[in-house]
Amino acid sequence: MEEATGGVVSTVVKVGLGIVLGAVLLVAGCGALLAVGLSGSGDGPSVEEGGGGGGGGGKQKTASVGDKLTLEGTSYEVTDVSEKASIGDKSIGLDEQANGVFVVVKLELTNRKPEPATILEDNIRLIGGNGKNYSVSDDAILALDDQTFAFEEIQPDNTEDGSLVYDVPKSATSGAKLQVEDLFSSQKGQIRLGL
Repeated sequence: MEEATGGVVSTVVKVGLGIVLGAVLLVAGCGALLAVGLSGSGDGPSVEEGGGGGGGGGKQKTASVGDKLTLEGTSYEVTDVSEKASIGDKSIGLDEQANGVFVVVKLELTNRKPEPATILEDNIRLIGGNGKNYSVSDDAILALDDQTFAFEEIQPDNTEDGSLVYDVPKSATSGAKLQVEDLFSSQKGQIRLGL
């Protein structure tokens, strides 16, 4: 009888140790997965150079005109930048004069997530060389003869292109950047406009 009791105790101890060991391995495995997930594992910002010079270290990526800046769920690429004193067709009364200078940014935006998203003006701001933030000029957008995509819904895996216009002081154009925010997270990046 003593042998039978010893065998049962031995089996209980083995099962108990197996459970403890399994729990330790489970916790270690979950911790490793969590660490990989938090380290970015490919979902962080990235810059794919397209001739613009890319660049920028640090947490927030910085790209240049012609580079594709990829955030968690959105990719941005500035394809052209220009400065104009006025925008629109003067012959039909649809022209707008800048208070400073219009910075016209042609942009391609790609939705990389499996759900639609709405493009908001606040997701794409111009930061002047003076460090101040500028929003899209509503008056200039109405006069623009090019497509704009603010407030459009973008479907999964689709790319939208359009123009955004910012009315900024001439002195703020040098060193200006476009501050872009992911449509699905708070992740941000910047694109140097080369002005």
